[in-house]
Amino acid sequence: MQMMNIRMKFLKDEEVKYISHLDLMRTFQRAMRRAKIPMVYSAGFNPHPEMSFAQALSLGIASVGEYLDIKTKDNINIRELKDKLNNVLPTGLNVIDAVILKDKAKSAMALVTHSEYILRLYFNSKEPLNMKDVLSNFMNQTEIYVMKEQSKKDSKLIKINIKPMIKSIDLMPEKELGEQVLNCILNCGSKSNLKPELLIQAIEDFSGLKALRRNIKRVELYMEIDQNLVPLLDI
Repeated sequence: MQMMNIRMKFLKDEEVKYISHLDLMRTFQRAMRRAKIPMVYSAGFNPHPEMSFAQALSLGIASVGEYLDIKTKDNINIRELKDKLNNVLPTGLNVIDAVILKDKAKSAMALVTHSEYILRLYFNSKEPLNMKDVLSNFMNQTEIYVMKEQSKKDSKLIKINIKPMIKSIDLMPEKELGEQVLNCILNCGSKSNLKPELLIQAIEDFSGLKALRRNIKRVELYMEIDQNLVPLLDI
């Protein structure tokens, strides 16, 4: 049997940002069946399509840079694959691009080391806020501690230092009055993972401000190679 390994990049827009990771997986499985994609299935009593996501996205966060690896039984045209899936996927989910991987290529889940986010925040500051100075002082700390909830099993809070997990934070031009727009690159993956919600919490704790409104969007997932960040589609 001729098999193909395929990596797809897709967006999860505002309309579907509250779909859970499990429901997202089920949605793609149904889409594969409806689009008649010849998927490879696992062995055993409960066979399921051979597919895996690079990194689960937190509920309520949209993204234009998600990744899904699949295996198909036959050779398939990439453009045809994209068109077939986009015809059956619900509004808000769209396959942007896809590439054919080598036979023994590592999964996106195993490769990912960093994620990039755009944070749009509105703080409760009564005075004009110099966010550039806030971020500079925040990042000049030797250590940055936050309380993080452990597994859902015990739900204990532990104190962790997130400073090594922050690769960069850049302030971007605001689009609306009072809006603070941050571009952040954070550790992501099985070895080290920092959610943007924890970063916002740390900024709030440090500044004494409260983000009254927030909008978080994931932009890209990367693997660090020789100190360079490479998008997963380019590996």
